[in-house]
Amino acid sequence: MSPVSRKRKPAKKKSGVSDERRQLLKTVLADAEDALAERDPVEVELMASTILGDLWHPSDEGRDVVLPLIDDAARRPSPAARALLRMLQHLALTEEQRGRAEAAAEAFSAMPEPPWDLGDLTVTGCWQQADVYGDGATLLLCADRAGHAHGLVAEVELSGGGLGDVYLTDHVDDLVDSMRAGEEASEVLVTEQIPLARARRILEDAVAVNDSAAALLPDVIAEDPLTPLRALVAARLRAMPPAEPPAEPPTFTEEEREELVRAFLAEADGVRDDRWFTDCVRFVVDYGCDDDFGRPLRVGPGKFDLLLEDVLNAEGFPEEFLATLPEVLPPWGRWAGERSGLRPAAIDRLLEELDEITEEFRDLLAEEDADFDHETGGAAPIALRRE
Repeated sequence: MSPVSRKRKPAKKKSGVSDERRQLLKTVLADAEDALAERDPVEVELMASTILGDLWHPSDEGRDVVLPLIDDAARRPSPAARALLRMLQHLALTEEQRGRAEAAAEAFSAMPEPPWDLGDLTVTGCWQQADVYGDGATLLLCADRAGHAHGLVAEVELSGGGLGDVYLTDHVDDLVDSMRAGEEASEVLVTEQIPLARARRILEDAVAVNDSAAALLPDVIAEDPLTPLRALVAARLRAMPPAEPPAEPPTFTEEEREELVRAFLAEADGVRDDRWFTDCVRFVVDYGCDDDFGRPLRVGPGKFDLLLEDVLNAEGFPEEFLATLPEVLPPWGRWAGERSGLRPAAIDRLLEELDEITEEFRDLLAEEDADFDHETGGAAPIALRRE
C-alpha cells in the first residue's frame, strides 16, 4: 500500500520586477490568502514550508531573506499578512525569524486570527522499518494536533546517507499495518517502535547530509524531496525530545585489522592464497573500519554498492586489484554475515543482490577500459581517475 502523499510543489515566482522585495511580499501574501481558505492546519504547514523551501539555499548563509519579508509583512496590516506571520511563527527555520514573526502577528490585534492554529502539536511516537543489514530505513513520525492524527514519512539511507523521499500521510494506522505486513512477507525487514530521541538523531544526521550535498551541488536542490518540506521536518524535530548524542565509532588497531584478515582467510570458503586476494580482503576490512563507522563485519547490498562506487571514483587501483575485488565480496559477505548474526535467508538474499552489483561493476570497468587508448596511454576522462 502506498500512503497518500500531500506534497505541494513550490510555486514559481515572477521575475524581471524592479522591486524584488515588494514582488516577493506580493507573491507570498497571495499564498497566505489561499491559506486563509484552508481549515486543515497540516495543509497550511505544507504551504508555509513550500514558501520557505523556495527561499532556502545553503549558500545564503549570512543573507537572510526571511527577516526582511517579515518586516515587510509587518508594515502591511491585513488578514493575509497576519496569516503569513503566523505561518512563519511556527515554520521559519531560525529562532530569530520565528520570534520576530510572532511579535509582528501579535501587533496586528485589530486583524482576525486565521481559522487555524499551527501550535499545540505533539509528536506521539515513531515507527521504523529497517533492513537487517543496516543499509536503510523508513521512519514514520506519528503526530497529533487537536485530535487530528497524521504522519511524516522519511526514507533514510543509514550509515552516513541522507533522506530519500519525504512526505505526509493521513493514513497512519494503515501505514503501520502495511509495514507490519511487509515485515511478515520479507526475510530482511524489521518493524518496530523506536525512541523519539533516537529518531531525531537519525533524521537530523540525514538532513545534514542532504544539506551538505546541496551546498556542494546546488543543482540538486530542486530535485531534493526535502526542499519543500525542510521547514516542516524541522518543526517536527523541534517538537521532539533532544536527540541522542552521536555515537562514537570504535577504532581498530593495525593488529585487530590483520586478525580479521587472517580469520577470514582461515575460516571462509572460496578464498585464495595470493597477494591480490589478501590485499582486497584488507581493503574491505579497512573500508568497514574507516568508512562505515567502525563496523568491518557489517554487510549489506547498500554497503557493497557504495564500496564499489567509491572504488570506481578513486584512482590508482591496479588492474589485478580491480579484477579480484568482486571475487572477494561474496565469500566475505557470507563469512562476515554469519559472524555478525545474520539469518541464513538474509545472507542468501545478500549474495543474490551482490551478484548483480558485482556484474554491474565489471561492466563499468569494461566500459572504462574500452575508452582507454592503449597505443598512446591516454584516455578520455574516466571514473577511475579523478580530475
